[in-house]
Amino acid sequence: MTQKSPLRIILADDHTLVRQGIETLLKDNESLEIVGQAEDGYKALDLIEEHEPDIAIIDISMPRLNGLETTRKIKEKDLSTSVIFLSMYDDEGYIRRAVKTGASGYLLKEDAIEELEEAIAAVRQGYYYLSPPILTKLMDMTRRGLEAIEPDKLERLTSREREILQLIAEGNSNKEIADILSRSVETVRTHRANLMDKLDLHSAEEVRGFAVEEGIIKEEKND
Repeated sequence: MTQKSPLRIILADDHTLVRQGIETLLKDNESLEIVGQAEDGYKALDLIEEHEPDIAIIDISMPRLNGLETTRKIKEKDLSTSVIFLSMYDDEGYIRRAVKTGASGYLLKEDAIEELEEAIAAVRQGYYYLSPPILTKLMDMTRRGLEAIEPDKLERLTSREREILQLIAEGNSNKEIADILSRSVETVRTHRANLMDKLDLHSAEEVRGFAVEEGIIKEEKND
């Protein structure tokens, strides 16, 4: 059985004690190999171009060239090295900029002992890794962003209108929908007219097309 080559790692942090601490933490893991250490972003870039590591663990705040700019340059040079940020900071500005650089992970230094090997394993498999506090803040930022954009088309409809939308898309007549919902045909007809007006749809076929597009029903495929 062929043994896998160790995952090659570069460490970049301006604090020697931090680099030594990470090295000590990872030294017993035979699947990992630290191939270089840097105290600033420029040195990190030189090492990455020289060794072509799989992962660079980079401090966001470094002298001369910070971790964010270092990561941007890694991407600009089309280097294949994935980046895990190691940082003391959990404020939204750092998180937003870190995500935009294309980093694969964001780990708080205070959580590194418990999470670093897990983060490396996740990134190795092609996943993203965020410390739980970072993930919580990112989800909150995402939620606020979604609330600020134009509402989803389906949100224009009432709960009853969404029910009837699906039933129309599934091919039910007004009478059949009325029986399913235990409502009068006239009530169903009113809801139907309202939802079609809100969505600017003009036929049952258009309703069906909209429902397929929005993932409300599955498109039937002919064998």
